[in-house]
Amino acid sequence: MALERRDHRVDIGPAGRNIFISRDKQLQSRQAKRIKVLMRLVMVLVGLVVAVGVGLFVALYMVPYFQAEISLDSSSSAQGGGLSSLSQVEMPTYDSMGLPVYDDDVALFVINQNNPQDASYVPNTVEAEGVQVEAHIASALQMLVEAAREDGLALTFSAGYVSYEEQERLFEEKVQQLQNEEGLTTVMARTQARLEVPMAGESDMQSGMCLRVEADPETFGDSRTCSWLRNNMGKYGFVFRYPADKEDYTGCTEDLTVIRYVGSGHATSMQQLSMCLEEYISYLSRQG
Repeated sequence: MALERRDHRVDIGPAGRNIFISRDKQLQSRQAKRIKVLMRLVMVLVGLVVAVGVGLFVALYMVPYFQAEISLDSSSSAQGGGLSSLSQVEMPTYDSMGLPVYDDDVALFVINQNNPQDASYVPNTVEAEGVQVEAHIASALQMLVEAAREDGLALTFSAGYVSYEEQERLFEEKVQQLQNEEGLTTVMARTQARLEVPMAGESDMQSGMCLRVEADPETFGDSRTCSWLRNNMGKYGFVFRYPADKEDYTGCTEDLTVIRYVGSGHATSMQQLSMCLEEYISYLSRQG
């Protein structure tokens, strides 16, 4: 009696040779095919994950970076050479405290009666501590405010960057006030107003490097906040923009609520020499 054959034979080729394929080998072949299919699926999934990751990186980091670069370049080209020194925020070096260190054409750039700017001068500003400031000084300002907070003081600001048009409005308001309250003629009112509120194009607030502390200028000099600033702000690169007894240099009467960034090195030197910004710049030019 013939036994039933459970194995499979397959005829291949003209010679009709039989090739015996065992059940185990058939199972192994199927498993190998499944593994290949799974590997392909895994490779497709990995490729999709990598593509999504690259897309997110480009969208979240590269696109904003190049947009900012293009914006800065366009702003510089449109507004001339005087603006380009401040509108492009170069990668700075840092001092031992982690403060940025900039060249003098940034740190000591000044707008005043002797170095006026027109309405086309608009620095590259960012928001910091509730006001707009020149982008170079944002990190130093944040460190200054944090240091004051650690000592129990809340430094707040009523103004940062002031545009040419806004400064023009502030000046004319002051002129009108002097005429109405003190009965001054237009010429006298404009002369007096200029000592307290610089004319448009002559205010260092337009540079974006200055801030006005939210306080009463009449009493601020006797406050704890003013005392703290006098003793500490130089470490963070700030000085009083309009100190006492410097009207002949600054063109403005004393106003300790206005502080100005010059960099920690210059701030230290200015304090040691008891000089205001205009006086210090003149001193440096004489040193060669």
